[in-house]
Amino acid sequence: MDTLNFRSPGIALLVTAIVFMVGAFSAAYFRQWPLPATPLEKLTVIANDRVGWTAQAIIFPLAFLATAVLFALITAKLPGPGPRWLAMIATLLFFLGFLFWLPISMARLQLGANAAELIRTYDPAAPPAVMVNISWVFWANTLCILAALALMGVALALAGALPTLGWVVTALAVGGALVGLLVIHDWPPFMSYVILLVMAIGLVRVG
Repeated sequence: MDTLNFRSPGIALLVTAIVFMVGAFSAAYFRQWPLPATPLEKLTVIANDRVGWTAQAIIFPLAFLATAVLFALITAKLPGPGPRWLAMIATLLFFLGFLFWLPISMARLQLGANAAELIRTYDPAAPPAVMVNISWVFWANTLCILAALALMGVALALAGALPTLGWVVTALAVGGALVGLLVIHDWPPFMSYVILLVMAIGLVRVG
């Protein structure tokens, strides 16, 4: 197979992975460790960083959509039937992940717009729910993205584009899903972007 054909989408995927990481660090809220714990702490950080908070809410869905499009371009270059079908499912899963992220971004934009007012009217006896009311959507997005990365890794491995690294990407995605669900009961999205970055670098290097 002429792996040179994967260099251009690999470069574009590398840029997208970097955009994801920019989004991850654009908001002061996500640069803190540990993350703000109480509703008032969360609202204060968000209200004091309207630009960064708004930026991450816009960057993430755009990056998810761009990655789904790039997965579709990669799919078109793969031989059939096995690798191409796996890549098609991966593309659909990544697009589904994009759809699941939309309500998260919309809720974050609304939260950013209302943070100052929520602080002004804050009642310690009845604090508002902040960043806790859409956890099921977060997990739906996370599992879709990790499954998409795993399947694309297998597709690239079977196609000979990333004969070893494709399996590594798959192992990282499957391992991450298992650790997130069964061990830590959480998943830092930044790790998904790292796995995507590994895949992108591999596609660039094969050219």
